[in-house]
Formats: sequence, C-alpha cells, structure tokens
Amino acid sequence: ASHLDKKSELELEYSKKMMGNDDNIFKGKTQDQDQGAKIIEKKPTSSSSSFWANHIKADTKKLAEVKEAMQECFNAYKTYALGHDELMPRSKRGSDDFGGIGATLIDSLDTLYIMGLKNEFAEALGYLKGPESAIKDLFVNEKRDVSVSVFETNIRIIGGLLSTFDLSGDKETLELAETVAAHLMPAFDTPSGVPHSFVNVKTGKSFGLGWTNGASILADFGSMHLEWATLSERTGNPVYAAHTEHVFDTLASLARRGENGKVKGLFPHLFNVDTGKFSGGRNAFGGLGDSFYEYLIKCWRSLGDLKDAQIWRVMFDDAMDGMKRSLLREWRKDTATGDVYAYLSDMLSNNGERSMEHLACFAPGMLVLGAAEAPTKALADEYVQIAKNIARTCVEMYSSQPCGISPDQVMFNHETGTISVINAINVQRPETVESLFYLYRKTGDDVYRTQAWTIFQSMKKAYRVPESGGWEGVRDVRNKTPLISGDDKMQSFFLAETLKYLYLIFASGDTMHLNEWVFNTEAHPFRITKKTSE
Repeated sequence: ASHLDKKSELELEYSKKMMGNDDNIFKGKTQDQDQGAKIIEKKPTSSSSSFWANHIKADTKKLAEVKEAMQECFNAYKTYALGHDELMPRSKRGSDDFGGIGATLIDSLDTLYIMGLKNEFAEALGYLKGPESAIKDLFVNEKRDVSVSVFETNIRIIGGLLSTFDLSGDKETLELAETVAAHLMPAFDTPSGVPHSFVNVKTGKSFGLGWTNGASILADFGSMHLEWATLSERTGNPVYAAHTEHVFDTLASLARRGENGKVKGLFPHLFNVDTGKFSGGRNAFGGLGDSFYEYLIKCWRSLGDLKDAQIWRVMFDDAMDGMKRSLLREWRKDTATGDVYAYLSDMLSNNGERSMEHLACFAPGMLVLGAAEAPTKALADEYVQIAKNIARTCVEMYSSQPCGISPDQVMFNHETGTISVINAINVQRPETVESLFYLYRKTGDDVYRTQAWTIFQSMKKAYRVPESGGWEGVRDVRNKTPLISGDDKMQSFFLAETLKYLYLIFASGDTMHLNEWVFNTEAHPFRITKKTSE
C-alpha cells in the first residue's frame, strides 16, 4: 500500500520497539474485510444483551422528518460547498477550517448510509473516490502544503472512512483511512511518543499550539486509540495501534505513580510531549478533557477482545469516582417527583464550580455505557441514576431559553434553582441528544424521545436557512427569533452527530445495536471486534 512508502526507517523501528518486536500483538483474529457490507444486519450477541431495553419500535413519522432534514442539509452542502470543509448557509459558499479536506462530505457518509439515503451516499462516495476529491488532493496527490489538526483529522476523517468501510464494505475507504493515518504518524515523533497537536501533511513537521505553549491537549491525544486500533485490526497492520496504545500506557503509568494531579482518576488538560509530564490545566469534563474519558470505556467495550485491556475499565471507573468526588453537583430537586438535577462543574470558569459547558452533556451517555457490564450491579445502577440526573439539567439548558436552544455554557443558582447564561452561542452541538439516545436505548422510557423531539423542533426553527436549505448555529439563544443572529456556519458534526443521534432515537432498538457497534466521539460507528469462535 502507498502508505508504507511514507514511513521512514526510524518510524518503523520506533513502532517495532513499542510492539516489543512482536507483530502478533492482538489476541483476536483479523476479521474478513468482506463482511463489511453485511454487518448492519447482525443481531446482538453480547452477554450484556439484557442491559438494553427490548422491543423498541421505530417511530416512522419522526424518522422521516429527521431524514428529510439530513437530506436537505447534505444537498445544500453539495450545492454550495462541495469539496470544502463546511457550508456557510447564508453566504452560500464553503469554508475550510480543517485544511480543506472536505470534512462535511466524509462526516456525512455513514449518516447517509444509516438513514438509507442511497443516492446521496453513492454520490458522496463517488466524489470522494473521484479525480476532484479534496482529501485525495491533500493526502494522496500531495498538491498542497497544509498543516492539519491531528485530533480533528482523526475523529472526522479516519473515523468517517473507517465507519463507511464497516457499514458498506468499500475497501477503498479503508485504504484511504490508512493513507491519512500515515500522514498523521510523524506527529508521534516526540521524546514521549505523545503526539503534537498539528502536523504538516507534506513535510511531516509537527508542532503544538501557541496558546498552550506547545503542550498537547488531553482530549486530543487521548482520543485516538479507538480509531487507530480499529484501523490496525481492519488492515492487519499493528503499527497504528502501537502508537496510540503507547499513549494510553504513558497515562496509566503516570496515574500509577500519582503524577496525574490531585484527584485520583482525573487528569490535567495539558501535557508536555518533551518531558512526558503534565504541564497544567484543570480536571473537568468539558472542552479539552471530555473525549479522553469517553474513550476509556469505548476502547474497553470495543477493543477488549484484541488485547487484555482491563486497565481501560479500571481507569474509567477511577475517573468516574474522581468525577463524583470533585465535579458532580446537585443544584435542584423537584419536590413533586423527587427528581434530582445535577451537573458537572467547570473549575476553570470565572464562576468556578457552579457552571457547566454544554460539551459536558456527553457524560450521561458515557455513564450509561459504563453501566453496561459494570463490575457490580450497584455501580451500574449508580451510573444510570447519575446519567439521568445530569441529563435533566442538559434538557433544561434548552427549555430554559426563549428559543428552546441551549447556550454553550451556563451557571446554576443553587438557592433559586435557576439557570443563567454565561456563553449565549449555540453551535449545533450533539451532546444532549447523544445522551438522550443512550438513555432511551437503556430504559425505553418515552420521555427521552419526547425531549429529543422537542429539541429537534426547536433546532428546525432556530437553525434552518430557507434560502439555501442549510442549517446554521445561533449567536445568542436568548433571542426569541434566533435566526436574526445566525452564525452562518453549518458544522460538519451537525450531520455526523446531531442528526444521526436524533435519527437513532426514533429508530428501532436493533438499528445500530449498542452490543454490536461503538460510536467514536464524532459519532462514527465501528463494529465491535469479537473473538472468533474456535
């Protein structure tokens, strides 16, 4: 494969060193890649099958409306911004915040496939593989001297390509994922083996961000192993998993030595890749830290059959214990129902421990996943209860605003039981509907479908730009008619995550069953690897 030509002898030697010169680092057998086109029809077989609610039926009317929204958004992107990273719905043109790699196209592929939008999927895949492909222009033909975010390229591009392969069986998308990974690999060439945040795809030069003084960010380098280990399993090439497994091993080693900060299980946000030590930041589940904790449980669930990975489960449960002791706050209780409203504090904000970012609303979904096959039933029950308590708050972040759309960050008044706005923007984030999806798949309680539908209707009114058919974010959710303050940007993750999770909430329980699939932090689904029966 072409990606092998990109590896220097030093990189190969480094990879062998991390693997202990043992190419057979996985215990499971490589799956037949041709199974990709069939796997969406598989039924749950995991021992945790009884954990998830049974007999969830599709709501075909609501499915159709979410599907129509996805179709409209994708067609607007295709019409005005094809080849660019994202659409500016008001300006009717594209923007390129990720290096011009066609992020929305790749982020949309698996959503189109899952929703059964066959024509759009075929058209998107055809463009991706065609002569005008933006990603091929950058990673295959190397026509442009561009630096890209290692994290964003990993979760959006490698993640999107891998999920497209797992769903459709298209081998060219797997080969392209491998080519992209090969171009990101020089970022790992640091004294600690923890990657820099950016890499030039043509020269291989990597570097950190100025505002972090060159330090790498926990959520960035800690949210790569799910993709890279999956890539290794699909291709049979262990070099990718070796790089990211080394990162996890480094963090686990620091935790064992008590060098991960004041709270057991939690980690600061900034890491010095030269010294191999943490260099500052806060312990929180909002931006800069969030997806690392999510990947602990997702790697354990998805990759456990590849390697003895109990350390991921231990690190996850330690992190949840640290979260409960240091970040979890209860701010209101419904006297009529006894329902508790909780949040995860953001210790770095000006308002200290009484604020939360919308980004942290991913936590209920993560806790539900952690409850599945938890070490004890008591712990599983506790995780689900905490998830419900935080989700109530996340839903209220929407319902408390005049337009029904959540602000990006809020502050809680424990005395009055009210919410006030710290950051009034809304950039179409998926975290609340993501958690509602997990809670609905766990409980089957229609309250989560009702809440999701209310949020979707508010999004439709607030986001949709009739002139183009694109949907945009909101600059100030305190406006009753937020379209007057639209941000003229349709986030690629809106198509990859927000609309996908909304669709899956109203789909049947067997659609993308959580015993068979794991979603990366960009909501790209990978088939969970299972041991082949002897």
